[in-house]
Amino acid sequence: MTESIAEFLSSITGGNPYLTLFIISIIPVVELRGAIVLMGGMPDINVVAGMFCCVAGSAVIIVPMILVIRPLIRKLKKSKTFAKFGKKMEANLADRAESVHSESDAPKGKLSVDTKKFWGLFVFVAVPLPMTGAWTGSAIGGILDFKVWKAALAVFLGNLVAAGILTLLVVFIPKGYMDFFLYGFIILAVVIFVSLYFARLKRNERRYERETARYGNRSLYELAQMEKEANEEGVELIKKEYIDEEGNRHIIIGKDEQANKNAVKDEDKI
Repeated sequence: MTESIAEFLSSITGGNPYLTLFIISIIPVVELRGAIVLMGGMPDINVVAGMFCCVAGSAVIIVPMILVIRPLIRKLKKSKTFAKFGKKMEANLADRAESVHSESDAPKGKLSVDTKKFWGLFVFVAVPLPMTGAWTGSAIGGILDFKVWKAALAVFLGNLVAAGILTLLVVFIPKGYMDFFLYGFIILAVVIFVSLYFARLKRNERRYERETARYGNRSLYELAQMEKEANEEGVELIKKEYIDEEGNRHIIIGKDEQANKNAVKDEDKI
């Protein structure tokens, strides 16, 4: 199967296996890791040259992703259509950034914050697992409040190490077992994705319980979250009161851009 996929992709790129590896390495999710696994199905290729083609392909997106990710998330969060997606993306990257911080504790001694971030990001990308490649590493580097060149260098070097490890595996695994290597890699990617999903749910649950306890009750916690989001988006929270047909009094709190444009009274502002 590995050989068939490699042949099919090579035919699309004009039969040049090195160009094929370069292009595959740019594709999100597949990236360098998937490209090197597929390299095992290219019997006539020089694996060292192929590895550097994969490194070059994955390096193409590093700096653009670092520069674009923050403005992109802000834009998505302000969009009515993609606001939820933007918030989920931001939360997911924040969780991954936390793991980078935990990995950055490994180097001992008196290191600067930037140095710890560098090593944490490097280790995160260097581990040759699915979903720890250049796309994810660069996105994390872009939200770490980190110098662009340092984040880019950490991702590039980490990717180079991951490429070396995977290339060694491709060289030493017998050709007859390459399909099993590919299947195992796909299964591992699915397992990691599912594990990250449930781990994030668990972290959110613990965070919610912790923050609820801090604010005293759920309503105050939710109000604090709404205030935080409103401040980030540069809008005000508006409190509206109304009496229903049965005489019951209701209070609604939310972001109301139209009310802001119409000069909301002071007592209506949260």
